Amino acid sequence: MDDNTAKVTKIIDRLREMVADADRGDIGARLDAARDRVQDPRARVVVLGQLKQGKSNLINALLNIPVCRVGDDETTSTVTMIGYGSEPAARLVVDDGTDARRIDVPMDDIRKDLSRAPAAGGARVIRLEIEVPSPLLERGLVIIDTPGSGGVGSPHAAATLGLLPAASAVLVASDVSQEYTAPEMAFIRQATELCPTALMLATKTDLYPRWRDVVAADIGHLQKIGSSLEPLPTSSALRSHAVRLKDKELNEESGFPKVLEFLGDKVLAADKQKMQEMVMTEIGSAAGHLMLAMRSELSILRDPELRKSVVAELERAKSEAKELAGRTALWQQVLGDGIADLSADSDFDLRNRFRKLTKEFEQEIDGCDPATVWEDLGTRLKDEVSAAVGDNFVWTHQRSIEVAEAVAESFAAVGDVMIPHMALASVGSEIAPVDSLVDLEQSPSGVVNKVMIGMRGSYGGMMMFGMISTLVGMSMVNPFSVLAGVMLGRKTFTEDRDARLARRRGEAKMAVRRFADDVLFEVGRESRERLRLIQRVLRDHFREIAEQTTRSLTESIQATEKAANKEVSDRETRAKMVEQQLKFLGEVHTWSGAKS
Repeated sequence: MDDNTAKVTKIIDRLREMVADADRGDIGARLDAARDRVQDPRARVVVLGQLKQGKSNLINALLNIPVCRVGDDETTSTVTMIGYGSEPAARLVVDDGTDARRIDVPMDDIRKDLSRAPAAGGARVIRLEIEVPSPLLERGLVIIDTPGSGGVGSPHAAATLGLLPAASAVLVASDVSQEYTAPEMAFIRQATELCPTALMLATKTDLYPRWRDVVAADIGHLQKIGSSLEPLPTSSALRSHAVRLKDKELNEESGFPKVLEFLGDKVLAADKQKMQEMVMTEIGSAAGHLMLAMRSELSILRDPELRKSVVAELERAKSEAKELAGRTALWQQVLGDGIADLSADSDFDLRNRFRKLTKEFEQEIDGCDPATVWEDLGTRLKDEVSAAVGDNFVWTHQRSIEVAEAVAESFAAVGDVMIPHMALASVGSEIAPVDSLVDLEQSPSGVVNKVMIGMRGSYGGMMMFGMISTLVGMSMVNPFSVLAGVMLGRKTFTEDRDARLARRRGEAKMAVRRFADDVLFEVGRESRERLRLIQRVLRDHFREIAEQTTRSLTESIQATEKAANKEVSDRETRAKMVEQQLKFLGEVHTWSGAKS
């Protein structure tokens, strides 16, 4: 703990004692939260990327500890939070349907797939938390490794995007085997809108000699979406070799010093600044509430004759505060209308995106044989569904902030009101999985199958024309009956082929609609739940502000009444104590930069 942190903690503890003496548990709870934030000023850095882009190797090389699973198959199947601990430790956070709980697991198990760990006892695994003695993490970082956006999380990119509003920064990893794909660009755009503090990493530069061409192409793609970000070439293998050999030049070539510079100068410094602003605001607010009661009390202790005028002034202020609290209908109406409109608009936006997407794929299916492009079509469908879900999530989150700002404007009478950005960013849950696209019936193949279909049609034609031929004295099998059989056989084959194609197209359209409906149902459910939680967070936050103001004024009147009824000797003793406390509160209030 540095000297500044110790000073702030000491101030909060002193305020906490004064709040406890005044029986102001409402203010104490906010001071406790501020103290926790000071004691744990960790910045959350989320590592994103598609499957097999080197995210886990990147984190291992960054921490110089093999803490993430690596391998040839899909390795990261669970969100993994990696923080500092003096001793290595790991635990699973699971949800059994009633509450979240933590289960300790051996460190050796972190290299296994824990998404269905036996230790969870059938409960849903939310995330894996790991603590390791890393100097980088000790500086105040938490690294969050996420499943590949093209793997476990697809088409539910919102589950990963949900981590970003509360994140301090994001690292987006993409290897240099190829330039950014369309799904990657969509995900990058969404991620940087939710968390602008981002660093693009071009990984595995040691494996691909022409990585510079790929990086140049990636820069062009980013410029097309209006981004000034540029991928930083990195190599986890070179970093590991450099650390082992203590080779400074090789370490520079790996690109990791620039990653560490980004984490230190931009992430930790900016997050510390935000934390300080939040803590100072809470300290100033607490000091202001305490000063309100003590100033009134001191006035009466020094001059009891002022009692009537002070009480009258406080009663007037109290009536104004009650009017503010009584205007609950106003700000709750703003909140209720805002959330209702947002819920309807969000649902319409999501349905409209899926409607357009479904139409586009149905038109494509009508112009081809879906059996020949089904695998590629399914991949593109998942990517575009994922992009649509992500865009809707970003849009809804931005609108929720606008609703919070609109509600805050209705509190102009009590000065600047903080918006609970962190609380808004923390709501939401993982979207339940949906079934994949079903397989289609394949078109008949092979010469034998085609011959059998043709013979089935030609047999009837030959028999019919052969019987007619016998009426004019010709044999049943003659050139005319054979020609008729061939023509009808070809017609039967063509009709069968067209019928199978039409059936496959119908099945493909139905599969696309069913898949889109399943995703729409789950995303819509999660979106409605998230908006309900946002409404509760905002309601409780602003109600607390109104109630605290009213209570502070009520406490001031009560303190005034008590001061007027004190004996002369008690007044002097109490006055000296209140003066000392007011001096401290005034200094703290000024130091915090709070408005009077």
